[in-house]
Amino acid sequence: MLAERAVNAAKRAHPALRWVVLPELFTTGYAGLRTIHDHAEDAERGTSARFFAYLARRLGLYIAYGFPEKRRSGAVSDSANLIGPRGLLLTYRKRRLVWTTDEPGVFVPGREVPVVRAGGARIALVICWDLGSPEAVREAALEGADLILAPAGWRYPWGRQYELACAARALDNAVYLASANQVGDYPEAGFDTPGGVYGPNGLRVCERTDARSIAEVDLGLPERWRDSFGSTLPGTAGTATSALDTSVG
Repeated sequence: MLAERAVNAAKRAHPALRWVVLPELFTTGYAGLRTIHDHAEDAERGTSARFFAYLARRLGLYIAYGFPEKRRSGAVSDSANLIGPRGLLLTYRKRRLVWTTDEPGVFVPGREVPVVRAGGARIALVICWDLGSPEAVREAALEGADLILAPAGWRYPWGRQYELACAARALDNAVYLASANQVGDYPEAGFDTPGGVYGPNGLRVCERTDARSIAEVDLGLPERWRDSFGSTLPGTAGTATSALDTSVG
C-alpha cells in the first residue's frame, strides 16, 4: 500500500517522527462524491482503521487520515481519525462543507472539535475548508490544543489561499498546524499544493521532499510565543514552559 511505504520511508529517514498527517478523504481520493457512500466505513472497526492501527502500533506513531465515515444513522460524514499505538483516539467530522461542490448534498457536517493528548502534545483535528474560517481552530486552542493536524483537499487554483489559511490559523492561536493536501487530478478537481507545517508565529517551519513535509517542533514554543507576542486567546496570559523537541510529518 502506498501509505505504508511512504510512512515506513519517513520513519526510517526520521527515527524521531511522532505524528503523521495524510490528506482529506485519503482512503478514497477526492472523487465520485455522489457514490462515496459505497466506500464509507465505520470509524473504529472499518478496514482503514484496522490498517492504520496496525501501522501506528508497529511504528510507534500517531496517524491522522481522512475517510468517508458511515454513521450509525446511515448518513456519511467527511471525517478524519487520529490513531495511535493503542488504537483510535478521536474521530473528527468536517464542519464547513464546500457549497460549490457536491459535499453539502453528500455529507452530514460535524459539530465538535475534540482535543486529546497524544505523543506529548494536545492535539485536535480539522479538515480542509475548516481552515478557511477561524472558529474550529480557535475552539481547539481554547480547549488547550497546541498542535492541529489538518487533512485537506484544497483545490486548484486556490493553493496560495490554502497556505495563507494554514499560516493564519497557526498565528491566530499561537499553535503548530500541520496539514497534508491531496495532490493530483480528479474528475471533480485538481490539487497542486502540498501541505506543510506552520509554527505559532505563522511561519512555515518544514522541509519539503517532493510532496512530503517534515518538521521538528518545540512544544514549549506556543506558550513562549504568547508571552512575547501577546496571547490572542480570551482570558489567557501564557506561561513559558520547557522545550520539547519532537518531529512531525
